[in-house]
This record gives sequence, structure tokens and C-alpha cells, in this order.
Amino acid sequence: MTGCIVLTRPRDEAEGMAAELTARGYDTLVEPMLEIVDLATPIPDLGGYRALVFSSANGVRSFAARSTARSLPAYAVGMRTAEALRKAGFTDVRGAGGDAAVLAEFVGETLGNAGPVLHLAAKDVARDLEPLLAPAGIAVDAVALYEAVPARDFSKALVDALYACTIESVLFFSVRTAATFGTLAKKRGLAEMTSAISALCLSNQVAAEAGKLPWRAVMVAAEHSAQSLIALLPRADGAGRGR
Repeated sequence: MTGCIVLTRPRDEAEGMAAELTARGYDTLVEPMLEIVDLATPIPDLGGYRALVFSSANGVRSFAARSTARSLPAYAVGMRTAEALRKAGFTDVRGAGGDAAVLAEFVGETLGNAGPVLHLAAKDVARDLEPLLAPAGIAVDAVALYEAVPARDFSKALVDALYACTIESVLFFSVRTAATFGTLAKKRGLAEMTSAISALCLSNQVAAEAGKLPWRAVMVAAEHSAQSLIALLPRADGAGRGR
């Protein structure tokens, strides 16, 4: 392990991953590209809904902080969101590994054409579930519980690490985090400094956005999960030694 691993997730999520990577012997730097800000949105009466749908762990935490309802089936976009639901006290947790399209397909297959469902998510979502579930005859109501606000600048620690060439890899979990990192790198005049760093991306869409910078390598996780992304680290380390 030859360099620092930069984690760009929101701080609450990144710090848990940083602890895991530190235990494995990696040096990490938490550099959130998005700040999670709760919105003052009331939870509607849940009596008319057949299920709740969560597309992020942040949505779970925000919902759990303002509602005690736990009896409805709760759909999760991935393992991390499903884990957050279980920790929050939900007993009927239905996890779908993948993105919004996979989640919608899973809801349609397991819920039938019964509805509506309530989608609890961010103010800006990557994909709207309503058109994805329309073919299954499932109506969707959406409630924005939080907003992901882009970072305005790099931290001094990250800038220093870029100049010192001590960064091995940067991990990107979303298109927005990759886009924010790219915007700030160009604003700072630091884009070329990524040429000695690997960008590890959760999906092809994230990689397409990250690829707008001249990374040493852009790698995509085999599966849509944090552990699959972490599994790329030894390969990225090997690519660094080979340069």
C-alpha cells in the first residue's frame, strides 16, 4: 500500500469506511464532496401506502429521525441502505443490489401492481422512480427529505496531498461527487495532478464523469456495492507501482 485513499462520500458514510480501511492498513483522507442537509419536509400519512422505498442510507436516517413508523415493507437500493433500515428498526426489509432501475424492477416483481408506494429520497435524485414503476402499474409519491449540497472547495489537507503526490486512489460513489471533484480540481488548477492517481468508481456512469480528469487509471467496481469498490484497491495499488 503505497499512498493515501481519498473518500469523497458524505462525512457520516465516509468515516465508517475510513475506519474499515484503516483497520486493513490503508491511510485515508475523508474529503466529502457533498454535505447532507435535512429539509423541513413533513412525513405524509402513511396509511394509504403499500410500501416505502429508500434509495440511500441518508434517506433512511432522515426518515427515522422524524417518524416512528416501521411496519410497512421497506425497499432498499443496496446493501448499505438495507443495513441502515434494519438498524433503524424496520423488520420487513427488501434489498435490491444495484441502481434505481434494478430497484424499480425488484419492487414491480415483488409488490405486483399494488400501490402506491412512497419514495423517500434527496431533493435531487439521479433517476425518478415514477416512470420506472409506471409499466408495473405502481403509482409513486416522492418526498424530498434532504439535500446534498456540493462542496465549495478542497480542504488544505487534500491540496497538500495532491502537491506532495501522496494520493494513491480516490473513491467515487456517485456522478455528483465525481462532477464536484472535477469542478473543484479545475477551479484550483489542479486537474493535471490527478494523472498519478487512480479513480475508483461505483458504476460506468460515475466513471464517465470521473474520466473528464486525466487520471492514471479509471476503474469500475464489478458490483454496485462499497465492498466491490474497496476490492479494486489492490489493483489500483499495483497500477501505481507499475508506472
